[in-house]
Amino acid sequence: MNNFFCHGAKIFPFSQISLGFVFGCILSLFLFNTPVFFVIFSSILLISLFFKHVRIFTCSFVFAIVYLVVYYHLFYSWELPQYQRGISYQIKGEVIKVWKQNSSNNDSNSPIYFKFRLDELNNKKVSQSAYINLSWYHSTFKINKGDKLRANAKLKPYRSLQNIGNRNSELWSFYAKVKAKGYIDNKYPIALYKTKNQSLYDKTYLYISTIFYETEHSWFYKTLLLGDKSDIPDNIRAQFKFAGISHLLAISGLHIGMIFGIGFYLLKLSIYLLPIHIKQEINLNIYSSIFGLLIAAIYTGISGCAISAIRALIMLCTFIFLYIKGKQYLSITALQYALLISLILNPFQLLNPGIYFSYTAVIIIIYAYKKINLPISNFVFKFLWLVLMQCILTLGLLPLVWFFFDGISFIGIVINLIAIPLMAIYILPTILLILFVSLFLDPTILLVFFDQSLSYIFNFISQLNVSFFWILLGNLSWQSLILIYLSLLFLITQLRGFVYLPIIIIFLNKLTDIEPVWMIDILDVGHGLSILISQNRQSYIYDLGAKYLSGTSIANKHIKPFIEGENLRIIHTMISHKDADHAGGLEDWIKLGYKNTLLIDLDDKLQVKKCTLGEMQFGSLSVNNIWPYNDSGVSNNNSCVVKISDDHFSVLIPGDIHKDVEHKLIKLGINLKSTILISPHHGSKTSSSSEFIEAVSPDWVIHSSAFYGRWLMPHPEVISRYEHKKVQQLTTGISGHIRIKVFKDQYTIETARKRHSYWFLVK
Repeated sequence: MNNFFCHGAKIFPFSQISLGFVFGCILSLFLFNTPVFFVIFSSILLISLFFKHVRIFTCSFVFAIVYLVVYYHLFYSWELPQYQRGISYQIKGEVIKVWKQNSSNNDSNSPIYFKFRLDELNNKKVSQSAYINLSWYHSTFKINKGDKLRANAKLKPYRSLQNIGNRNSELWSFYAKVKAKGYIDNKYPIALYKTKNQSLYDKTYLYISTIFYETEHSWFYKTLLLGDKSDIPDNIRAQFKFAGISHLLAISGLHIGMIFGIGFYLLKLSIYLLPIHIKQEINLNIYSSIFGLLIAAIYTGISGCAISAIRALIMLCTFIFLYIKGKQYLSITALQYALLISLILNPFQLLNPGIYFSYTAVIIIIYAYKKINLPISNFVFKFLWLVLMQCILTLGLLPLVWFFFDGISFIGIVINLIAIPLMAIYILPTILLILFVSLFLDPTILLVFFDQSLSYIFNFISQLNVSFFWILLGNLSWQSLILIYLSLLFLITQLRGFVYLPIIIIFLNKLTDIEPVWMIDILDVGHGLSILISQNRQSYIYDLGAKYLSGTSIANKHIKPFIEGENLRIIHTMISHKDADHAGGLEDWIKLGYKNTLLIDLDDKLQVKKCTLGEMQFGSLSVNNIWPYNDSGVSNNNSCVVKISDDHFSVLIPGDIHKDVEHKLIKLGINLKSTILISPHHGSKTSSSSEFIEAVSPDWVIHSSAFYGRWLMPHPEVISRYEHKKVQQLTTGISGHIRIKVFKDQYTIETARKRHSYWFLVK
């Protein structure tokens, strides 16, 4: 680590340049247009006026801010123009990737999902690289990667559901230049042109896919060779996560390093076996390194130039260049060069979690390598060295794993000691051997044998109870993450006396953080509803959102991660009525083990029956089911209307009831007055009558509806009614997840999008 703080004449200016550039990119990317940005920016400029030593840092810092903004306008600023609800755009471009397609053209109920590069929009050329995610219902076509398509599509700006504590996929989509999403409009002519002249990459992709197509573990080969993770089984994803080896499924520095090693030793072995005389003055390691780099570059190209692979390749190129030049290649300075080059190529890489894992891992490896002085002259000491290195690496990455996955796995230390050598010595070399053999001979026998061996490995992994070793810790804030690593940095440098300062800050923050008496979380679930009422980490959940034709459900994709991130225990589950946007996640909910929490009965087909009227206690809260009194021919009017209250504050959740039920509730003389109202039927004009609003008299109304949803909810008339009654309004489609913290004599409201606002995303 000494190089990092080196004050030598040559290194120190570069350290200032690289640190200033990285810090400027981070600050302008995540905090631009915020008070924090202007305070830090002004402070750095002010300090540079009095201290000459930091002026290089300041210049680099300012340059980074300007560079990132210019880069945004050159490569990322394109947005869907003149958006109007329901408008059909003329699109022309190329199919980049097909995620899901019907097995038969006759199966019109199953849509095609694909990624599309937009070349023209409404007959105007798109100036920047822009992609859209499309679905195609009732298609009679079979589409493939590389096909050209001219059609009309209903599009809207790309916007993902955003819930507190869940991964923000909007950031990733922005980085991947996915600018819109929608579906093909079949009312207009469609022209699909099959690709005849495929690119070299497409031919390679097709060739590799064909070789491994009929194997049991084709998904694994596609993942390792082509960077295509779309077919990975969910149970494998979960097992790899719990085992702490998810990194094996993402082409990263580990894979690039392995491929480089294969190429490096392959050339050395070839020279040793072949009758080739090498002059003594020739450094064979240099030629082996260049050959290994070439193999790694080819592998990166075959794998689709994955972001993590390119980043690792840049790092490898830097190390090899410095090695050839006779410089210190295994150093923090070398990493600074690599990081600077990566960010110059694309500063928005900082939106990708992989960059933090890869550089942190390499810093840990370099530091540990220089500090561990075990002799490695024999196998035992080499093994002990690897074990110790793996332990240090695992412990060093734990804060990042906690931050991104809300938990940590301790069994990963053991499993990685087996999995990484197995991948490097057996799996990757064998896959490459099969590819090489396929160029000259039929590799079926070798492939069948290898595929069978993988079956034993994956069966073994699937039978391990690795989830037992996965410890859920809940959400870790980015501020706490920085303070943890700051403590570690102090610990391993001469600044050990300051190691307790970040720890004290974290501790004081926890002490001064006042816990609410109870909380209301209205999740962002698109067109649907899911609300959690929580007290002392125990929760009552009302509705589970929808399940989509793709097979994913709100329950699995959003509710479950939120529960895990917040360390919540579900005590009760209420399903308002049987409609798919409220009960769609019920089947998955039962599979997750929450059947015993249901407060309603189900029939043989898992259809929801009406709820039982009456009052129950949930901690210190009163939960009162006040409707329905009788079955209605309209499903929405069978919604279970629930009022939850303490001595001062209350929330009314009316499901999808219409105006006639609202009037019945008023006539029954039920006390509807509530602090918070969840708007009936997502803000539809069939509900929220003026009389009902008057009876409830809420401070706030929350509309749970989709961003630019097809049903235009909340309806302008409804918005106007609440405005007329001076009721403040929020919509999940605009604000994201809405959290209401209720204290003894007050409440606060925060939203996911305001909590994590990014200047470059669609507002």
